Amino acid sequence: MIKRKLKLAAIISSFILSTSTVFASIDDVKDLKIISYNVYNGMKLDETDGKQKFIEWAKAQDADIIAWQEMNFFTREKLEKFAASYGHKYAVLLKEKPDDAAFFPVAITSKYPIVNVDKVVDNLWHGALYADIGNYHFVITHMNPFWTEKRIDEMNLIIDSIKYSRDPNGKWIIAGDLNSFSPADKETYDKSNLLNDIKEKQKQRPILENLVNGQLSYTVQQNLLDAGFIDALKITNKEFIATAPTKVFYDQASTPLRYDYIYVSPPLKNDVIEVKVLKDDFTDNYSDHYPVQMIIKNKSSQP
Repeated sequence: MIKRKLKLAAIISSFILSTSTVFASIDDVKDLKIISYNVYNGMKLDETDGKQKFIEWAKAQDADIIAWQEMNFFTREKLEKFAASYGHKYAVLLKEKPDDAAFFPVAITSKYPIVNVDKVVDNLWHGALYADIGNYHFVITHMNPFWTEKRIDEMNLIIDSIKYSRDPNGKWIIAGDLNSFSPADKETYDKSNLLNDIKEKQKQRPILENLVNGQLSYTVQQNLLDAGFIDALKITNKEFIATAPTKVFYDQASTPLRYDYIYVSPPLKNDVIEVKVLKDDFTDNYSDHYPVQMIIKNKSSQP
């Protein structure tokens, strides 16, 4: 009789545990961990079937939400299976063309439902993925790598899309590879060889127009700052922290760069707990960019 009662209690406990997992809500989470990662041409450097090295790394991070860039060769089905492997039940891919190595889609995966998805590809080089998780509005993008003028247009489009949205004063998170420079890093770049690197690169590839009047341009992100958005890394780190290159060969420049960002809107500024660039044995070797991680106090259940 006692054994039967213990068995019944175990079954009930298991049922409660399983249902609590099934119905887990973002409103029940104290803090949110968010990662943005440019993974280099569809995770090309992970040659395992199904990208097991990336899965192992993502499991270890246990992030609530991951914004991915350069998800070449992925389809919706592949992304959903990949995300489920590290505990994310929800996944959205901006676009798919699995046989095109130059397609460069972005994606977002999450432990919690992803809703109100808007996939924008018009007037954007790689596109932008808009999605809500809880009452957070995400914009995941990867900006034009070739022309500063085009990047300025792309950023202005994103700024206006938020300005004229249904919730312009809400909790916005813009994440991705912005392929541009922050005014906050100007002092560091002025002391580096970056300008000469870019000039040399443009001599080798005349298609590139990444300077304005022969100088570095900060307009892309200055416009974002002028619109009220906040460079999250600079909230908790005043020093320069590069996100590229990694220890893998990287042909953009020999000078350390910060191309990868998470920006937040003013209502989130005081909720930011920690922002850092994740540098470890895995990220040293499996992409040409390092991921950026942000942890925020979660107030998703509040209006």
